[in-house]
Amino acid sequence: MGPRSGRGKGPVANVLPMETRVRIASALVEGTSVRAVERMTGVAKSTILRFAVELGEGCARLHNRLVQGLCEPDIELDEQWSFIAKKDKRVTAEDPAEYGDVFTYTAFAKGSKLVISYAVGKRDQATTDAFLADLRARVLVVPQITSDGLTLYVPAVEASFRGCVDYGMVVKQYGHNKSPDHKYEPARDANFIRKTAVFGAPDPKRMSTSGVERYHLTARHINGRKRRLALSFSKTMRSHRAAVALSVATYNLTRVHASLRVSPAIAAGLVAELWSVEDLVRAALAEPAAAPPVPQALTLPAQAGPVRQLPGGKGWLRLVSGGSAPSAPVAPQPPPVAAVATNPEPAAPQQPAPRAEPTRQLDLLAWRSKPRQPKQLSLFGDDDGDEG
Repeated sequence: MGPRSGRGKGPVANVLPMETRVRIASALVEGTSVRAVERMTGVAKSTILRFAVELGEGCARLHNRLVQGLCEPDIELDEQWSFIAKKDKRVTAEDPAEYGDVFTYTAFAKGSKLVISYAVGKRDQATTDAFLADLRARVLVVPQITSDGLTLYVPAVEASFRGCVDYGMVVKQYGHNKSPDHKYEPARDANFIRKTAVFGAPDPKRMSTSGVERYHLTARHINGRKRRLALSFSKTMRSHRAAVALSVATYNLTRVHASLRVSPAIAAGLVAELWSVEDLVRAALAEPAAAPPVPQALTLPAQAGPVRQLPGGKGWLRLVSGGSAPSAPVAPQPPPVAAVATNPEPAAPQQPAPRAEPTRQLDLLAWRSKPRQPKQLSLFGDDDGDEG
């Protein structure tokens, strides 16, 4: 197991063997609690917590370096609830400011299933602005963005993309026509989902938040700190952010998506092969500190119709409905006036044009009305006789 600390509580985090580190990381990314990992590995709880923070912060640095320069046409936004130490209704004035409800903002690529950007904090304007600014720094094309009905997204998208984006909201009316078991199975009818365009001209057929919501279900299985009605919640904001960074890196790099048959990082062209948990541990612990990505100039995705950029960086004017414009009507021209001869001669009589022979045309109605003649097919060759 390696050398032990002075207090006799197991090996220290900075001298853990790589095999033990991989075992701890493999258990943590399966949603196992810290106490359970302590019983499984024999490593002290304090050592596991220190190693988890170190590994998670390394995963955040790795995410900053790898996940940038993306060309994703459709991005979904959503936030996931959890809490630090206690829920909001139990927070007192003496508690630290980080206690209470905390949300994980996620930007999800609809095509490659990649988690592009994430932010952990309170559900306020400051966290939302930082989240959208980080998303803006990681894309190279103008995407279509879809979010839920959180109004904090509107000024954040406006500030980060300056209105040069197709942005719409998908609002689900959970309070409409509730069933008796509405807590876990809300009634869904024609009024359950409402789509609204906020900026630009988003395509309603592409507006959806189902992908990021499905990812949040997977995130609760990878990160045990996000589970409801459990004792695995985080006690500090730093450890919670490290756990989220570890779960995002695990999902992007080490998990094969069922619909893609590859990891999201491979589908997005960030890596060439599937990573193992050991690969992730080695890369995260060796990742040096670096500055986060900076915004680059955005380019338009492939357009089917004409596009013209508006002055002042206000966006683009696009042809939404297809079809060509009708041509201008042409004024009828008068017939040419014949020249009048001085001494007109009698015109020769015109011979009638030879009559063309009538061509034989297929009478479709008559052809369809004829019954089809039966034809005997030979299944055993040309010999019609029975074999005796």
